[in-house]
Amino acid sequence: MNAPTEKVNLTYPIKDTHALKIMTPLPDMGTGPISVEPYISPEYFEKEKKKIFSKAWINMGRVSDLIPKPGDYTVRDLDVLGYSLLLVHGTDGVVRGFHNICTHRGNALAIRESGHTRSFTCTFHGWVFNLDGSLKHVVGEESFPNFNKTDYGIPAITTETWNGFIFVNAQKHPDQSLTDFLGGLGKDLEDYPFEDFNHIARYTARVGVNWKSFIDAFHEAYHLIMVHARSFPHMAVKPGVWLPTSVRAYGPHHSVSVWADPDHKVSPAEALAWKYGAAFTPGKDVPLPGLNPSKDDNWWFDINTFFPNLFVDVGSGWYFTYNFWPVSVDETIWEMNIYQLDAQNAGQKIAQEYTKVLLRDVLYEDLSTMERLHKVMRSGVLKTILPGTFELAVRHQHWTVEQWVNA
Repeated sequence: MNAPTEKVNLTYPIKDTHALKIMTPLPDMGTGPISVEPYISPEYFEKEKKKIFSKAWINMGRVSDLIPKPGDYTVRDLDVLGYSLLLVHGTDGVVRGFHNICTHRGNALAIRESGHTRSFTCTFHGWVFNLDGSLKHVVGEESFPNFNKTDYGIPAITTETWNGFIFVNAQKHPDQSLTDFLGGLGKDLEDYPFEDFNHIARYTARVGVNWKSFIDAFHEAYHLIMVHARSFPHMAVKPGVWLPTSVRAYGPHHSVSVWADPDHKVSPAEALAWKYGAAFTPGKDVPLPGLNPSKDDNWWFDINTFFPNLFVDVGSGWYFTYNFWPVSVDETIWEMNIYQLDAQNAGQKIAQEYTKVLLRDVLYEDLSTMERLHKVMRSGVLKTILPGTFELAVRHQHWTVEQWVNA
């Protein structure tokens, strides 16, 4: 589903426009307060399950992290739909997704979180399935009258990959192909060399907060002035550093580029990291396709948000991903994975360690706000929130959710 774009506004109201460029047509999202109800209503969450998560392409992670070799498998729960998914890297090189269920009596087929295998054997009655999902062997097959093994393969879920990312869709025949769904944002990043990067860290948490509030905290930089004043003390006090430099909207997805202070004074640790390799803080440019699509001056990194649950933030020599998997209206599973260009020497390893530790500390600061925020929203005292123009991504996500839920 693509958001309608009949009404567009290329000069979004803002008092100080020096740092913000609107690069694509924006839908008429309004400028006023936004209702808190979608963030706390169980009834609204049920609509999101049916209208969004049952129809959109949901990212589950990267092939290289989950199932890098033929014969590898992993089990991932998709609580928002009540699914236990079995992701498999077939011996033919094809990545497939199945419901983790034996078609005999409904037992969970894979009982370990991940592994490597040539087939799946149900631990209940011994039915054996090939990696392509077909039923291979049935103990006592002669006891099943008029039985045809081809009718009892593992139930599949629609699965496609894009640039090494695994997506699933609950629809047997999705409304859009994955490529069409990713649209212009997918095109912006289609040549980015994801395969040249090394996975250096993973952080995950199960947090008592609505999935939309969780996402809202990560695609705006306005909170930098308070939440990250310790992590980025020089940038946090710089007027305007929290403004985006440019904004792009592609149907349900959006991209925001973050401004870097050209007068930023590097700390000794930053200087050491940048001396030997790429690091998260602003520094020397590492030219890669897909970065800074609007050619902004004083550019730091791009926040790329693929609706409904994936971030791919890209910078000079690094990128990281966020995944958000709703559990309920009040709880979300979150995962972050950090990647850097493969280290060629010990110095570049130092730069990687600096990025890993800095981002860990930044995330502690971000997560510290989540459960308090949701508790206050649930109190019923606050009826609306008011995103500013520098929080356009927050408003765009809310508008997109409304379009899908009410479609």
